[in-house]
Amino acid sequence: YSIEMIAKMMKELDADVVGMNEVDSVTTRTGREYQVKKLAEKMGNWHYFYGRAMPYQGGAYGNAIVLSPEYKKTGEKLLALPKGMGSEPRSCPVVISDKFVYMATHLDVKNEEARLAGAKIITDWAKNNYGNSDMPVFLCGDMNCEPNDTPIRQLEKDWTLISVTKNTFPSTGATKCIDFIFALKNKAQYEVLASDVPLVFESGSVSQASDPLPVYADVKLK
Repeated sequence: YSIEMIAKMMKELDADVVGMNEVDSVTTRTGREYQVKKLAEKMGNWHYFYGRAMPYQGGAYGNAIVLSPEYKKTGEKLLALPKGMGSEPRSCPVVISDKFVYMATHLDVKNEEARLAGAKIITDWAKNNYGNSDMPVFLCGDMNCEPNDTPIRQLEKDWTLISVTKNTFPSTGATKCIDFIFALKNKAQYEVLASDVPLVFESGSVSQASDPLPVYADVKLK
């Protein structure tokens, strides 16, 4: 119910691309609203892509990406992540632009084996398609684990962590860092100018807009 607030906050941050987790598509609980389409419209008719993870309440539940029209969207891909011993199916939508590739996922909340399996599928796809490329590939999301946990250590073999590891969950009185932004270790040239977990916005209450808190990375492409 906070899509309009989120759009204002992302504009306040001067974002170029936004990845979101736990996004509904025309479910009964959110009034049959196509949430990512509404966000894209509120952002100023941005590109968007919805990554359905599973059917839910007459619609779907999953992850989403919105991309500034300053970039040309050249492709999209949806990676289905297996349920395994986890709590529910997961997904990883991918948006390919003329300047970079952006992936947004949400790993399993209950089972480390499922988190590791999902991370491997994501990494294998990125390496198979862009491992020897100079195209920057960014991966963001709620990984449902902390910086020293095994799934993050496994990801860091092939990805560089470019976001701060400040606490993001819960959104009020955060005690854990579970949200991250990575860049694939390939031939891409970029510079990370800043990263933070913003807590204060003129356009609304960050703890009401989302849980966990948002995390951003300001990256200069070369």
